[in-house]
Amino acid sequence: MESDAKIRRLDCTSDRISNLPRNVIDLILEGLPIRDAARTSILSKTWRDVWVMHPNLVLDQQFFSQLYSNTFTQPMVVEIKRIISNILLVHNGPILVFKLDIPPYLNLLPETDFWIRNISNNGVRKLELLNRFQLTYKMPSYFFSCLELTNLSLAKCRLDPPRGFQGFNNLLNVKLVNVEITADMSFGTQLKELHLSRCTGIEHLGCLLNRNNNLSNIKILDSGDLDWQLFECIEKVQLLTLALKGATHFRNEIINLDKLVGNMPKIKTLWLDVCVPKSFEPGAAVLTRPISTLEKLILACVDLYDLVHIQSVLCLIRSSPKLRYLFVRLEPKVNGNDDMVFLNSMVLPVDMILDQLETVEILGIIGSRVEFQFIKILLGSTPSLRWIKLKKNITVDDPKEELRILRDLLLIPRASTSSQIKWE
Repeated sequence: MESDAKIRRLDCTSDRISNLPRNVIDLILEGLPIRDAARTSILSKTWRDVWVMHPNLVLDQQFFSQLYSNTFTQPMVVEIKRIISNILLVHNGPILVFKLDIPPYLNLLPETDFWIRNISNNGVRKLELLNRFQLTYKMPSYFFSCLELTNLSLAKCRLDPPRGFQGFNNLLNVKLVNVEITADMSFGTQLKELHLSRCTGIEHLGCLLNRNNNLSNIKILDSGDLDWQLFECIEKVQLLTLALKGATHFRNEIINLDKLVGNMPKIKTLWLDVCVPKSFEPGAAVLTRPISTLEKLILACVDLYDLVHIQSVLCLIRSSPKLRYLFVRLEPKVNGNDDMVFLNSMVLPVDMILDQLETVEILGIIGSRVEFQFIKILLGSTPSLRWIKLKKNITVDDPKEELRILRDLLLIPRASTSSQIKWE
């Protein structure tokens, strides 16, 4: 009797799991490594059918680490390719999510064409292909027929769109790293997030930013030459990141900041590196149109020993009345520039009041008079400031010099008596 009761309890438990809603079962399989998920097919006939119809296939580093050790032979490589091909061949039903993370020492590129062809016929919506192998992978023509894609992430690939390709109409998020774009193409008007890192040929995306686009987040890092016409239609952008150290042609251009921010009436976060614009007329104090929505401003590589740069930075800051967070990373002083020349260029504007700015972070402090004047301007214009966090330059390693800098900082008058200085 007792054994019969145990059997009934086991049967009841088994039935409860097997009879769960399909979306719940898919969530269970999604939380398992693909190898363990495949093993569920031996539980019962029901689970066998569930596995072969599971819509998410994730072949990540964990998957590959279960198949081989650090040292492997050619037969082992052949076996890995066979396993992946069999997974796709036995799969029955749509593949909504497909992730392939190719290890750096495993050449799977020839077979990847076949795998992309397979998922292109199964309604894939989220595709993540991270190529860590030494050779760049050219996306096959089948990829451009994946018109139901909503999320795309590619690394070390080449996009060569076929002639007459009309673009992807359902993409919402695109992330490209080390990707080469060889011809004009579009990711569609539904796109909301576009992240490009160390990419080339991004000038071919000019047709992407038309009047009907829905982009709200643009991040471009160390990519190729950039055509400013890309930023003429970005009315819905709320977060813009431009770090273009690798774009030599772009860095030498005169940037019209007035025009750039004027095209972004909803911008909330702005991240700029050495391309902080230098297009102001002498004596310019504010932008033609204040950035009334900007809450977070990050300026990297600010050169306080460049008169035009100083003017541009101050103009940008005081044109942001709703700024709540300001981050500045300073360029180190070079060529023995005379502080007095630059001190005279930084006069405290009497009408520069940032009454919502709460946190300021400045990195790269060496204790120069120019830096103190810059900090004085900020402290004297921020009645709501709570924290100003200062981090020394790595060259400041003398304890006495640190004490001197901190003492001078504490002597700077502050608009907010409750503001605190944090020195690191």
